[in-house]
Amino acid sequence: MVIEMSAIGKKVSELQKKIVLAKKELSEINTLEQPLPEFINTTNMLRSNEYLQKSNEKKSQLLIAYEEYTNELENLVSNIAHIKGSIHNLKSHFKTHKKIKKKIKSKTKSRKKFRKRKLKPRKRKPRKRRK
Repeated sequence: MVIEMSAIGKKVSELQKKIVLAKKELSEINTLEQPLPEFINTTNMLRSNEYLQKSNEKKSQLLIAYEEYTNELENLVSNIAHIKGSIHNLKSHFKTHKKIKKKIKSKTKSRKKFRKRKLKPRKRKPRKRRK
């Protein structure tokens, strides 16, 4: 279970890096693709179209990364909920076990108090003989 949790943690951190990288690339595309006044409108439209294609591709990659990240987080949360439930079940099991043990101990103690004593036969002192 611990190995599985560490693998999930590694995957989550990898997905976080992937998301950061996709955001960075998207912001770089935004700054590079500005219309240039010296070109004619048709050229600016072509450049804009290329920009939109690149931007859409990066946004798609970003959405895919977020989806994978969300799925991994959901798996992590469900594993934690399962572990929490197991711990709760163990605690309740131990509590009932302790209660049963206490009842058994209290019954044995009460029996000891009311148990009749076994009388040991007394050693009789020898009688003095009469002379």
